[in-house]
Amino acid sequence: MTLRINSNDSMGIYRQLRESGRALNNSLERFSSGKRINRAADDASGMLIADSLGSQLRGIGQSIRNATDTIAMAQVADGALGESVSLLQNIRAKTLQAAGGGQDSASLQALQADINKSLASLNDIATNTSYNGQKLLSGTFTDKSFQIGAYSGETVDLNIGSASPAEPYNTLNTINVLSPEGAQEALTVIDNALAEIDQLRGDIGSTRNQLESTVANLSITEINIAASKSGISDLDFAEESTNSAQMKVLDQARMFALAQSGKMNKEGILNLLQG
Repeated sequence: MTLRINSNDSMGIYRQLRESGRALNNSLERFSSGKRINRAADDASGMLIADSLGSQLRGIGQSIRNATDTIAMAQVADGALGESVSLLQNIRAKTLQAAGGGQDSASLQALQADINKSLASLNDIATNTSYNGQKLLSGTFTDKSFQIGAYSGETVDLNIGSASPAEPYNTLNTINVLSPEGAQEALTVIDNALAEIDQLRGDIGSTRNQLESTVANLSITEINIAASKSGISDLDFAEESTNSAQMKVLDQARMFALAQSGKMNKEGILNLLQG
């Protein structure tokens, strides 16, 4: 820029100094906040885009937390069902022992008592397994929908059937190994129950895999959107430092020009710098 020191340009230099002072104040504000955009006047379209990206980020962050909570819920249910499988396998082993033909009445009674205890434990698991106050294995956890995306309709459904000995198997709690016929019938009932629990665990595992994939994708999207938002709204400190230094050099040159033209004394310069 060319600086003239004749009186005709003095008012123009005054205006330039005041404008430069405002620009320096804005620069200090940007340094303080670390943001390139602090108000709509700084960049109206940029602020609109940054705000939109910010809303997306918050939505994605909450969706990740939702999906993570659902994964935890699925883990609790699967862990409890795994324990149910162990109990059923124990019941099956005792049923096979009872069906072996070498047991007397007393030993059959003891085996039946052990089986009854295991069935009671199965019932406890089905009744008491819960997550955040919701029963998971009682047969009431059905048609549950979880929001796992930032927009409407981005949901996943989770349905967990009953693991109670009374249902859906319905005949588990009637197992009686005191007779050979009863032991044979019990084996069929137990195998059906194991198959149904395996199906439940398979459904839960499939949903869990879907949720984990969703969390991974959302995390990548979150990083990319955060980078885009940062590129729009965050301050480039190196560039701002350079611009600020240039403005200060120009101000010094302008004040020197005014002083040389005799149009500004020291008091006037101080008043100008103060606002």
